[in-house]
Amino acid sequence: MPLIDDSEWKQSFFKENFSVDNSLSKYTQKSDLETLRRDLKNYGAELQQQMTEILRNETEAIVNLAEYLTNLSSKIEHLSLPFFQLREEIMALHKLINTTEASYKLMLNNLKDNNTNHNNLNLKLGVIACSLYIDKMLKSSADSFEDLIILDRIVGKYSFQKNYMDELNIVSSDLRDIMVNVENNLLEIVNRKFLEAIKNSNEEVVTRCLRLYDNLKKQKEAQETYRIRIVKPYFQKLLTEKSLERYNQDLEKLYNEVSYFIDVEMKILLDVLEKNADLKSYNFVLHSLWREFDKQSREGLPLITAPGNPELFQKRFKSTWKILSVIAEKSHNKSLLKDDSTFQDHIKRFNLPVYFEIRYQKIASDFETAIFVDNNEFYATKNDISCNLKLTLALWVAISQCFHPDVYLDQLADQFIKLSMLLLSRYLRWFESIVKSNFSTNSSKEKFIMDLLVDLNIVEKFMCPVTSTPVDTHSTIYKILDNSIVSLVPSISKINKQSIEAVQSTLKANLVKMKVDEMCNHLQHVGAIPRLYRRTNRSTPKEPSTYMIEAIKPVTNFLELFHNVIHDKSTEILNEVILQVTEQYLKLVQGVLRSVCKTEESLRRLKSRNVASSEDSSHHSDTGSDEMKIREQIKLDVAYFLQKLYPLGSEASRNTMDQLKKEI
Repeated sequence: MPLIDDSEWKQSFFKENFSVDNSLSKYTQKSDLETLRRDLKNYGAELQQQMTEILRNETEAIVNLAEYLTNLSSKIEHLSLPFFQLREEIMALHKLINTTEASYKLMLNNLKDNNTNHNNLNLKLGVIACSLYIDKMLKSSADSFEDLIILDRIVGKYSFQKNYMDELNIVSSDLRDIMVNVENNLLEIVNRKFLEAIKNSNEEVVTRCLRLYDNLKKQKEAQETYRIRIVKPYFQKLLTEKSLERYNQDLEKLYNEVSYFIDVEMKILLDVLEKNADLKSYNFVLHSLWREFDKQSREGLPLITAPGNPELFQKRFKSTWKILSVIAEKSHNKSLLKDDSTFQDHIKRFNLPVYFEIRYQKIASDFETAIFVDNNEFYATKNDISCNLKLTLALWVAISQCFHPDVYLDQLADQFIKLSMLLLSRYLRWFESIVKSNFSTNSSKEKFIMDLLVDLNIVEKFMCPVTSTPVDTHSTIYKILDNSIVSLVPSISKINKQSIEAVQSTLKANLVKMKVDEMCNHLQHVGAIPRLYRRTNRSTPKEPSTYMIEAIKPVTNFLELFHNVIHDKSTEILNEVILQVTEQYLKLVQGVLRSVCKTEESLRRLKSRNVASSEDSSHHSDTGSDEMKIREQIKLDVAYFLQKLYPLGSEASRNTMDQLKKEI
């Protein structure tokens, strides 16, 4: 079938994914190339014919369209001039409208400004008239405001007018001068009434005067008036070197007068402010009393800090801090001591770092002096804490000084706590070095270590108190600490205890080694038992060896000397000594018994050969008897060892002793 009639084949040429290779491959599957050439030629002729028809049919329409478009363009060109004229007319109209609108707005603004100026002028005239009336009334009736009712009304009216003018921001320079003059006259009268009320302790008048100040927005004027007229004269006489001399240089007594002034002289003011919440903008303690106190203290008492006298420095600092705390509390803001720069500057008059350095040098130097003693001068005489060694007593004295009321300051709490920990560390390191040094005898070293362990228990009690609540510190060296840092005491105790326990472990290890070495030197003689009974014709033993009796003595002597002194520590040391000695003695006994067993085995082999003479047989019999004596002696020694040490041993050492018992 000829493919030229196949519409699908013809449409394939117009597809976007048309491929010559695919089309040829598909075509040749059904026909040959000659047929394809002929069909393509026919299809090409058909397409050419269709194109010719299209051109012949559409040319006339295209020509007509071009003619129509040309005519349209000509007509549009004729319309452009009218359009330009319309545009110019519209723009002129828009400009006229904008000009008219701007002119209208300007006219309205002028009218508004004129009305405002007219109103302001009327208001100013009213204020001026009111101010002049008030001024005239004040001048003519300055002494007639006994009940303050008229004065209260005058202040109210003036305050209203002034606030109104300030709100509108229309106060001119000439009007301001008039108002300032009236205001000054009002303040003069209010100040006089206020001071009279303070002097007469008239609480009602004081309250009304404070409200008058408040209406005038002159709270600072009230506080400044009180500072200059009441506080300043009092403090100028009080805060002087002459006054301090009158109190025998006791700053605490001088500051008691300041407290008296607050509690008595300022009582009426403080009561009024407490009863009237609407007057909370006043703070006479802070803005009147404190400012004048700070100023007069600096001017009248420039040498208050006594920098060369640490005792007086500490006493005066505590007195100053106390009065500043009272002022801050009366100001209803305890954080002033930390947050207010004026309070901080006043406190900085006292150079706390220098004070601590002086105390540090004194305490540390005294302690270091106590360290350098000869070996024969270690021991202390009878003392309050019942310690054995001089250095322990020196540590107690140094720590007590750190937290003594006449030395310690809350503001240096961290420094004094750190110093106490440094003293403890120095104390412990020194004893570690002494233990490593040579002693004349082991007994003297043993006694020194045990006395030191006793002292460490005492040190642990006062340096590491058990405190679960702040109340628990009241009976400790930390009782002087402020409540804000008492919570740190458990952490401090924990650190100190770790340091002490580390040294205790070292001391116990030294003592255990000494005792173990001493006992094992005697127990080594168990290896000599076979030599004592082989071919010596010695009788069968009935008593433990002398070496065993001597080996047990270090334990019994230690128990006798120290068990009642430091029961817990001595028991712990004994348990460790007994455990180590038992383990080593077990190894020694096992070695001797193995040697005896080997000897017996050799004798049995010799006997089985039947080559020995009767003399030899007799000798073998004697040897067998010797081995029995050796075993018997070891058995007696072990029994004595167990008899003396088993009741004293721990569970671990008893298990080892049970194993030793099985060996025999």
